[in-house]
Amino acid sequence: MSTELRRPRVSAFLALSLDGFIAGEGGDLAWLAPYGGDGPQETGYSALMASADTLLMGRNTYDIVSAFPEWPYGDKPLVVLTHRPADPRPRVSFRQGALAQVLDELWQGGSRHLYLDGGELVRQGLQGALVDELTLFWVPVTLGGGIPLFTGPLPAGLRPVSSAVLPSGLVRVIYHPA
Repeated sequence: MSTELRRPRVSAFLALSLDGFIAGEGGDLAWLAPYGGDGPQETGYSALMASADTLLMGRNTYDIVSAFPEWPYGDKPLVVLTHRPADPRPRVSFRQGALAQVLDELWQGGSRHLYLDGGELVRQGLQGALVDELTLFWVPVTLGGGIPLFTGPLPAGLRPVSSAVLPSGLVRVIYHPA
């Protein structure tokens, strides 16, 4: 009997400032507004959302998106990894545990392609070699502070497989594990 964990394919998809922040102070995302335009089509976000069957995010990210005027995920199932109590919401579930174990549980529940979101979870996924594709959008701004994507050197073992300068000025780089 194999003890290897089975898991969905994991894609992470994040914008970050040139100085490495995924959000400004207090989780501020207003600096991304000028780059929103035709973003979902231009960036590939629409395609990602069409192919991912489950979203998994950290609690801090969930708290930020919960305050958006419109729920951005439609009826896509969302799992929030948290240790804090949370109010129920349709199609949102809350779990605790190690990321690898939660991915195994989601696999057993039928998830096959997962969109991983939130700085802490993406860092954990990269450190644990659990991310199959990392798409970063370098935004031509510097924030000088906020929430960093990386708290140390970039994870070893990532190789860029494609890059593009988008009409909005974003630079998209897609990484796969080496």
